[in-house]
Amino acid sequence: MKTKFSVILSACLLSSSLLYAKADDEITRLQKQLAQIQKEIEQLKKEKEAQAKKNEEVRAELDDLSDRADANEFQAALSKVKFGLEFSTAVSNTNFNHIPYYTSNQFAGYKDYSVNNKWMMELHLNMNADINDKTKFYGRLSMAKNWSQMGWSGLPYDLDAGRNTRTSGAVLYVDRAYLDYYITPNLIATIGRQPGTDGPGSNLRNNALRQSTYPALAINALGDAAVLTYKPESLQEYKVAMRAAYGKTYQWDEEGRVRDWMADQKNTDANLYYGAIEGQLPIEGMGDNLWLFNIAYLSDFALPLTGTSVLGYDDEVVNLGDLTIANLHFENYKAFGTNFNYFVSLGYSRGSNNQLSSTLSAVLGSQGYGNGKFNEEDGYAVHVGGRYDFTQALKVGYEFFWGSRYWYTMSRPSINDPLNIRMTRGTAHDVYVIYQLDRYQFLRLSYTNIQNKWSNRALPFGGAKKEKSRADNIMLMYNVKF
Repeated sequence: MKTKFSVILSACLLSSSLLYAKADDEITRLQKQLAQIQKEIEQLKKEKEAQAKKNEEVRAELDDLSDRADANEFQAALSKVKFGLEFSTAVSNTNFNHIPYYTSNQFAGYKDYSVNNKWMMELHLNMNADINDKTKFYGRLSMAKNWSQMGWSGLPYDLDAGRNTRTSGAVLYVDRAYLDYYITPNLIATIGRQPGTDGPGSNLRNNALRQSTYPALAINALGDAAVLTYKPESLQEYKVAMRAAYGKTYQWDEEGRVRDWMADQKNTDANLYYGAIEGQLPIEGMGDNLWLFNIAYLSDFALPLTGTSVLGYDDEVVNLGDLTIANLHFENYKAFGTNFNYFVSLGYSRGSNNQLSSTLSAVLGSQGYGNGKFNEEDGYAVHVGGRYDFTQALKVGYEFFWGSRYWYTMSRPSINDPLNIRMTRGTAHDVYVIYQLDRYQFLRLSYTNIQNKWSNRALPFGGAKKEKSRADNIMLMYNVKF
């Protein structure tokens, strides 16, 4: 019995020992697992800290990229307007012959005089911006300065400010500032100060591409307008464009004054109505060409006159009447694969609806302006020119102009044309040589001869008597544009 109990007790003790041994092993295993988990937790903590640090670096990089993007966007906004400069300076000698003059409003005879070593300069700041896919802006700020008088007479035959080469003051002015809004790709609305200077007909002599919408023989003056341009899709092979416009010509007098805004607007502003169609002749091998027909009608054509104090106004802005101007222009570059470039421009003008009073007509007549009336007569003009480019550097050109007895157009002098040959009532010849220094700058030496056959050039009133006044001008000009 005792032996049996001992066996049972030994078995229990053995079993307990085995259980304790297993328990110790399990505890050891669990401890190892816990240690491994703690190790993994520590590793995860380290990885999390490293990831957090990396996230901070990434966040910093993103912030830096965001700052750069903001800066680039800001700079893009600032650089939306692109700028360009053009600068010209010139020196000339001019001789005037057989010029009529008056003393106490009475004809006193003729005289000759010279204006030598006369300097002029002109500066343009050009601007353009693509505001969005439909809206584009173009602008030009200009300043012209000449030293001493260059004009034929003391009357303000210029239609705009700034480039008035008869006075010695420098004026900063807005040459052009307008917006193009693309209603559709083929229908464009334009509003603002129009590109009305240095148009087709002046490109060859100015050694430039087309600078204006309007041909120089018809409109070469400042003005504000609203324009609608239509370019038929079916005719784009021939670059056809049709335009209709309404605007105001910019009037100016010697003192820079205009009549009070409360005055009768018929005596202060000219209403301009304009229509045009242009395109390209589809002649194979002819080269780049442009044909343009346009007609302009000015109602209540108001012009500032000096020396007419009989009116009782300080500014002397006078409603002359109405004026119609028509023009047909054609130009061809690199004609038929050669280095010859040319243009032909035909002009027509006629005044109507004379608004000058008999009193003012008498005053103007006593001052030597014929009958003193607005010219209600037909006027005609022909302007042709050609230039041969012997090399990329050397270019030689010639222009001829003829104007009839009553010819008049909306043109004004400039540094490129100080005697305003487009206003000639008679004949004008111009020969010039251009030497291209590089792609940005050139020199031009020119000789201009004008022979007037009729009086009152550049004036749309006062009749036109026979005369023989002449002018010769030789000029050296330097131009740079970039």
